[in-house]
Amino acid sequence: MPYAFYAFIAILIFSLIHLWAEKIQMMTLLFQARFLSFGGGVAIAYVFIDLLPKLSKSNALVEESLGAFPFLERHVFIMALIGFLLFFTIERMPALAEKKWTLWLPIASYALFNFFVGYAVVDKNNPEVRPLALFTFAFALHYFTNDYSLSEKHGIMYEQTGRWLLIFALILGGCIGLVFKLSETAVALISAFIGGGVIMNVTRHELSETRPNNIQTFLLAALIYTLILLSIHS
Repeated sequence: MPYAFYAFIAILIFSLIHLWAEKIQMMTLLFQARFLSFGGGVAIAYVFIDLLPKLSKSNALVEESLGAFPFLERHVFIMALIGFLLFFTIERMPALAEKKWTLWLPIASYALFNFFVGYAVVDKNNPEVRPLALFTFAFALHYFTNDYSLSEKHGIMYEQTGRWLLIFALILGGCIGLVFKLSETAVALISAFIGGGVIMNVTRHELSETRPNNIQTFLLAALIYTLILLSIHS
């Protein structure tokens, strides 16, 4: 099978999660806490054990390509920080913004996130998403956590409009990725932005006092997936 087929399957899985994630709210609170924290643990382990080390290797390439900015000695990690800060700001903005913006601010940021994910997944030369199965598994669980939070906070508005925009952004990113190929530098920076966003989103959920979470499950999932990743890359 060509790589594009497997990339399409990954995007399809992410899209279906956007459609079904709110069903978790029908489960018991204990199941919600354990499932969402399990997803958070897997996602955070993937970012720190797999994605960031790969980005570290890509940083030399990025520095060479962006030599016009020598003061930015860690371009990739600056982009990861930008991803983290963007989602942190969006998380805090609803308390300060008008009510009509409380849905569209996070939707806009997650649509950008999804666009980048869609683009990254279809690029068969992108080392940051390989092996694709590990990336898909970790991000699928991460999407459950994100969609649960959005559905819980915005309810019918998210279910009728927001999630469809996120699905559209995923597919659009994938389609553009099939047609237009960016440089290795640009792809590395996109992957760094994605990693920073994941770190913020997982941290936000696990530190919340109102959303269901389970620290034991979170730690166990992070440990297990770390061991899996280390065994694969050893």
